[in-house]
Amino acid sequence: MDDSLLTHIEAVARTGKVIVSADDCSVVEMVKETITSGRTASFYLTAEQARTVKSWYWTPERIELSGIKVVTDQERTRIESELGLENIGSFRCTRIQCECGHTYGAFEFLQQGIREHGADAVRAVFALRNSSFLRANPALLAICPNCSQLLRGGGIEYDCDGYGGCCYQE
Repeated sequence: MDDSLLTHIEAVARTGKVIVSADDCSVVEMVKETITSGRTASFYLTAEQARTVKSWYWTPERIELSGIKVVTDQERTRIESELGLENIGSFRCTRIQCECGHTYGAFEFLQQGIREHGADAVRAVFALRNSSFLRANPALLAICPNCSQLLRGGGIEYDCDGYGGCCYQE
């Protein structure tokens, strides 16, 4: 094993985060169990592991139940021009209707992500090419940018090639 890889692992472990190495089947089962349990965790997966988890999770029935939608051309243009995010690829997201009439969708989700984590962090996630970042049961508190009300109505689910978040609901 390359010493530089161990240096990076040591740096991550020093922050209190765990690093797991296992065969693909074990990793996929770990992710699936985390999703179905309702616990929250972040996984950095290989592209193949992510494809396997997503093909299990994103069934036609679940897509319909979640209401996840591909970003429209109009919303994509707004994300690019107002948020400066140009490589969101196949991003899709659920939407929540606020009592004030505003719809919290992909633009608002990414805008809130930039506010909470910074634009560079959001860009870095969309720049992943050799891995995929998946949030199981993300604990996002969606806030309407129109009236600042905390939005209720289920978890936000999102997905694209290198990024995803899913909330298991039967």
